Amino acid sequence: MPDDITIAPLDPADIEDVAPLWKALLDHIADLPGAIVPIRPFEQSWPIERAEMLEALAGEAFVLAARRSGDVVGYAFVGIEGPDPVWYTGDSRAELIHLSVAAGARAAGVGTALMDAVDAELERRGIEDVEIGVDTANHDAVRFYERRGYRHDFHIFYGSPGGRPWACLRREAADREAGRGRFASPGPEGS
Repeated sequence: MPDDITIAPLDPADIEDVAPLWKALLDHIADLPGAIVPIRPFEQSWPIERAEMLEALAGEAFVLAARRSGDVVGYAFVGIEGPDPVWYTGDSRAELIHLSVAAGARAAGVGTALMDAVDAELERRGIEDVEIGVDTANHDAVRFYERRGYRHDFHIFYGSPGGRPWACLRREAADREAGRGRFASPGPEGS
């Protein structure tokens, strides 16, 4: 772990500390080549993500925050579920819901330190099975998890009932045409 990084559980009262990293994750996903599912703009997605995180944190989920000089430079959001009804798993299993590292802290060991801390917390809880979803176009993330011993297994398919054009793609086209959402002109502050 980098010497200037500390990792600790995120207090739900400090949830806004990870909002900039959520935006960084959205921006990173939006920049992936060949991504096929459009993303929501930050202003729409953060309230949804925030509510989901807070609900999960009221249960067994946890968020680990990596801080440098008090500022959050990375976080891992981990959900805990019961046994899978199909696949043999332990009595509990984890899902790495999100891992985000600030652009300026990537490739500096922060993601590795966060995953090491996730592993330690899961081991402390006796959880052996972990699922991680990775966008197909995020080759760096795929290599990162493969180096940690994870392997690719499932495919997730996106579409609309009856083979109709995807609702999300119709919405993206309408937003682009109207200059809404992530296609809106930057505000006065350039954001």
